Amino acid sequence: MLEEPGERRIEPVTSRLKPADLFRDLPVVRVLAARDFKVKYKQSVLGPLWLFFQPLALLAAFLVAFKGLAGVESGVPYVPFALVGLSVWAFFQASMTIGTASLVSSFYLVRLTPCPRLAFPVASLVASLPAMGVTTAAALGASAVTGVLSPRIVLLPFAAAWAFLFCVAVVAISSAIAVRARDLLQALPFLLQVGGFLTPVGYPPGDLAPTVRFFVDLNPLTGIIEAWRWIFLAGQDFDTFPILVATASTGLLLLLGWWVFSRFEVTMADDI
Repeated sequence: MLEEPGERRIEPVTSRLKPADLFRDLPVVRVLAARDFKVKYKQSVLGPLWLFFQPLALLAAFLVAFKGLAGVESGVPYVPFALVGLSVWAFFQASMTIGTASLVSSFYLVRLTPCPRLAFPVASLVASLPAMGVTTAAALGASAVTGVLSPRIVLLPFAAAWAFLFCVAVVAISSAIAVRARDLLQALPFLLQVGGFLTPVGYPPGDLAPTVRFFVDLNPLTGIIEAWRWIFLAGQDFDTFPILVATASTGLLLLLGWWVFSRFEVTMADDI
């Protein structure tokens, strides 16, 4: 006896990403990260040497602006103090620059292939890890030479993982939004320039007026940098408030980043 004809109902999905996809897509992330790193320095005379020159140039600017002109007192030798801040900021800046444009710059792969979309922003962060590694190595050397390296340095892998997760969350949001609103790509250099002054990369937050410091402490990068300095530098106080703000913000941004990217990923092939 023939079955009665059934009715199939097709509805659009709002999300199709699963946490297991992160592990399944690791080979794709590795290939894309290698591509992004090579493309970044392709046809460049200095090539990867820019990894050394960029933080050195920023350090020189900080020495002139903050130490020389503003007379900033960091409580420890200024060079390791600034290099620790630059370790976090250099990674965040490189991640935002490459990661926000990662989907748009891979237009054909996103539009015409089933390549996992989340792999693109994650790969851009992996490709930006050398920016953190070079500056962190310089901070380690400067701290050891000046005699302020703390035994807490054994906690550095946890601090690096924290910075990576925070950048993953922010880049997941910015890259997804950039697919629909390309204005973000135009505004990003300006936002990073302003963010460099609102983040205590080259100055201690304690030198700020109480009201200004409160708003600077609300910046999650402030807590991450302060945690890094506590880990690196002997005698550095553990600043509880900004670190707690940064910890809570990282968790919330990870959840928000997953939700935003999952919702936007469904229509990326059409929106891009």
